[in-house]
Amino acid sequence: MKLVIKALILFTFGTLQALADSPAKPDINWNSVEDISKQIEYKLDQEHGEVTYGPNFANSAKSLSDNFSEIYLTRLIDHKGADHYALYITAQYNDTDWRSYADAVNKQGNKLPLVTLSKNENVCEGNAACRYEERLAIPLSFLFFFDGATMGLDLTISGNRVDKIMIPTTYFKAMLNSMPEEKLYDDI
Repeated sequence: MKLVIKALILFTFGTLQALADSPAKPDINWNSVEDISKQIEYKLDQEHGEVTYGPNFANSAKSLSDNFSEIYLTRLIDHKGADHYALYITAQYNDTDWRSYADAVNKQGNKLPLVTLSKNENVCEGNAACRYEERLAIPLSFLFFFDGATMGLDLTISGNRVDKIMIPTTYFKAMLNSMPEEKLYDDI
């Protein structure tokens, strides 16, 4: 049952990811919670709930933007009030074959679930290299999401190639700050 729920949530996130509008390359100081917070987007979806999108981290460094067109965190509050967190990665690259990312491991050695949402290949007849795109999602528990605010997320994704993605604590802190304050006590 948990697998079905996770699959449904990832499908929902994947559907909403396609609807997200991301600015070309905003100037963001990735060491500033305030700068990152200004780029966080909120969308209300009648079918799925409230979605919070972090800014596209792939724009933070040329080494990332050369291989990835999108890297961002999302938070979904479904209609039952449950929170769901995920990291989305879109790998776009010119190569002779798929990278077929299949594993994700954090710096502490914890294996994180990696789901391939889609794969797209441009027509490449007669060319030595083709343009490939792999859309990936990594669902995160609240503990991993919260830990990101103290340690960041040092992630290694692998398949036919190994890539490292380091998302700083400031990104996670900005996402945590975007959460509405919960009412802790009922009115007496």
